[in-house]
Amino acid sequence: MRGVKGKLVCIWSPVLHGEGCSTLSCSVGFGMHHFSGKKVLILNKSNSISHMEKYLEKDIEIKYSLDNLKIFNKGISADHILTYATQVNTGLYMLGGSRFNRELTKEDTDFDRLFIECCLEGFDLVIADMDTGVRKENRLYLDQADTIIAVFTPNEIIMDELFRNEAMQSALTYFTDKKTVSAINKLYDGWDTGSVTGRYKGRYSLSRIFGFNYDGDVINACCMEKDLYSFLMKELKRGKGGYVKQLHELCSFLISELCIEEAVQDSISYGGVFRRLLRSSIQ
Repeated sequence: MRGVKGKLVCIWSPVLHGEGCSTLSCSVGFGMHHFSGKKVLILNKSNSISHMEKYLEKDIEIKYSLDNLKIFNKGISADHILTYATQVNTGLYMLGGSRFNRELTKEDTDFDRLFIECCLEGFDLVIADMDTGVRKENRLYLDQADTIIAVFTPNEIIMDELFRNEAMQSALTYFTDKKTVSAINKLYDGWDTGSVTGRYKGRYSLSRIFGFNYDGDVINACCMEKDLYSFLMKELKRGKGGYVKQLHELCSFLISELCIEEAVQDSISYGGVFRRLLRSSIQ
């Protein structure tokens, strides 16, 4: 196993479902692997209605999930995770989420604590797509995270509720934590992204904030074509398009924030999986 502990990035929405956390989790995972060349695990730790794995099912089948690993209980190891995580490309892996309702799975904090340790032993970087809000099932991950990316859409009514409603104080605590980065998702192309992020910086005292446009091609790749991996890899190699440029900005920030070296792109070796995907995408 590697001698250095990896980093955990949790991608999380403080209030609402459907803010785009799963899409951003995949995008950040692919982007961080592409720009850093590090060993990356993308983890679906959301809930049974998250369909993150389906976003790339035409590229590759994500065979195993957290349900498979729970059979090892407190004997889980980094080798078990490496065995059950699906290799998407050289150094890039994905593990599907539980397909059972949390009332049935009875989340085990002791297992999750060991699971996180094993993930960080086996990978340089773990990108975890988290469930919304703050509850027992995700609090441990948020506490252990090196960085939290809080995802929300430009809805100031909801944001005002987050800051004013006493019932949301737990979520607000994580949202305003010094290790949290804000990502305003689904911005319209006609808007000036800098003006929008500047408004939120001033109104809610958010010092580290990134904006992502609502990109129909990305949504199509996720939910219709289900080939998000091959789509984003082609876009990242081209280096064009607003979404890719915004993703690069966030990944560059994370590489610096987490003290990860940025790779020389020509030195990244893409394995047989990607070559097969690329051939199929141009046929």
